[in-house]
Amino acid sequence: MPKLSPTLPLESFSKHWPGLTIEEHYIGELISLAIAREEESAFKTAFKKTFGKAPPEPSQLMAVKGGYAIWSSLEQYLILLEGENINADKDIAKKMGPSAYTTLQSDGWASIDIKAKTSKSTALYDVLERFIPLNLRQAPEGFTSRTSAHHIAVIVIKYSETEIQLLTPRSSAGSFLESLIHTAENVLS
Repeated sequence: MPKLSPTLPLESFSKHWPGLTIEEHYIGELISLAIAREEESAFKTAFKKTFGKAPPEPSQLMAVKGGYAIWSSLEQYLILLEGENINADKDIAKKMGPSAYTTLQSDGWASIDIKAKTSKSTALYDVLERFIPLNLRQAPEGFTSRTSAHHIAVIVIKYSETEIQLLTPRSSAGSFLESLIHTAENVLS
């Protein structure tokens, strides 16, 4: 049986400017994890046992076993796992037991990395402050937020001063990328 490769929503888009790169990357597996009604205590215990840490606080990115966890909304988290495992949601569901509901979200999202060459470059923040209504210059490393950009949903993840990941719904990813590139061209030219 042939090995199949995932098709990326933006066809592996990549564009470079002096000091800044915008490129799509394979997201890995993205799992939505919701706390079952009246199971908060059991959820916290199962989460710690499964991922090695307590669940993240609002606006927090946290490294966990196999990837990252982010607080998504009240009683809901997103787990970003490295690699490919189409049963990742089922695997996590078994470990979490009746305390949580899991849904595999990987195919529903596009992932765009925006990277500056050095922390001295302002291009990253110059572009994003015109595109996203957040003050990412002042946000700490490990900051996350759900917001919108040009009326399109986006999850912002700040890994470091030079790397920010944007997750946007696959259905509107083309329009999102077009708006982002238009903004970058206006700011950087």
